[in-house]
Amino acid sequence: MERITRSRSGWTFAAVCFLLVAFSGCNSGSGMKGSDAQTGESSADTGHIDALCIGDLINKPTEAFHYFYKYTDASGAVDDEADVTPQELNITKKDKFGTQSFHAVRSNKDSWDHGLLFLAHLNFTGMSARLDSLNGTSAIGSQGPETVNGYSVMRYSIDTTRANSSDRGTFEMLWGKGSFDKGTIWMGTDGCMVKLALDEGLHQTDGGIAKSHYEIARVKK
Repeated sequence: MERITRSRSGWTFAAVCFLLVAFSGCNSGSGMKGSDAQTGESSADTGHIDALCIGDLINKPTEAFHYFYKYTDASGAVDDEADVTPQELNITKKDKFGTQSFHAVRSNKDSWDHGLLFLAHLNFTGMSARLDSLNGTSAIGSQGPETVNGYSVMRYSIDTTRANSSDRGTFEMLWGKGSFDKGTIWMGTDGCMVKLALDEGLHQTDGGIAKSHYEIARVKK
């Protein structure tokens, strides 16, 4: 594998690439409250959800945990696994090109940055930005506290199709007619995601809907 001598944090780099385009949309969605909810979820106690912050936990880990990211769409699947400690990353990536592994050590900046880049995905960054645009809307509903993967969490449902008409209109304006997000996110008491299961559909220029599925988690060791 080619040695990267001037790499940046992969998570930060991926976020910048996407958010330069999505910044205005993210800010438009956050902070809006639903008031005329349809049948299903109300706009009460939506809390705040954040998926992208897990990249910061991997970049600067304070404890050992196992991380996985699974993404599936019409073109194939990606399956990332990583054992994370404050000293090292042990990563395995599986996709249509086969299986790759990478070992990164914190004492070597090039090695650590390369490991972060190895785990970075623009699909993940884009999904995180779209979820951020739902904060404060009726698309998110609190379902109560739980313990998941060794962490105390608050579980939230995500369903843009059951949001009130105003919020659905805003989401359609941002991401296109027929786009949707449906799933569940478990937020830790540290303010960062512990687990996510999400089905997503995005409007395409030909009028179709590109569907994808995400499973992401950190598990305390």
